[in-house]
Formats: sequence, C-alpha cells, structure tokens
Amino acid sequence: MYAIVCFDRPDSAALRNAHRSAHQDFLKQNEKRIVFGGPLKSAPEGASTGALIVVNCATREEAEALIGADPFYRGGVYESVAVRAFKQVFPPK
Repeated sequence: MYAIVCFDRPDSAALRNAHRSAHQDFLKQNEKRIVFGGPLKSAPEGASTGALIVVNCATREEAEALIGADPFYRGGVYESVAVRAFKQVFPPK
C-alpha cells in the first residue's frame, strides 16, 4: 500500500472546480485500487487544501502512475505530491 499526500497550489479553487467532474470519474474508475481517500481541509467545513489517498498498488511506480493520471494532478491543482509506502496497523485487518 502507498499513501499519496497532495497539497494544492495557492488559489487553485477555480482549477479544482474545473476538473472536479473528471476527477470524480477517475476515482470511480480506480475504486478497486483506492483503499480510502478524501480532501485535506483548512478547517472541518473549510476549503480543500489537498488530498490524502491510500492506494493498494504493488510498487511505488504504480502508485505514482496512478496519481499522475488524476485530472487534478494533470490539471495543475496540486503544488506538490508525495508518495510513501504505507503499512496499515490499526485497525488490524
């Protein structure tokens, strides 16, 4: 598994809105590989500032290719993206 942490570019709300539908389609198309995910927020009901996505991919390269195909990534929403190996320890599987 891999954790993908994405941080939005400043003032990227318009880009996020422009690519939201394609991004949601991308998530649906890849739901079998996505363990969980969602937006990072400035406050509980605040604006999105990025995303955390945990994916079931065999290699880091596979996880990088997956996020590289995300319309938010391709559309320039994200300022930075980190892909790290992730081991779920809680709750136990």
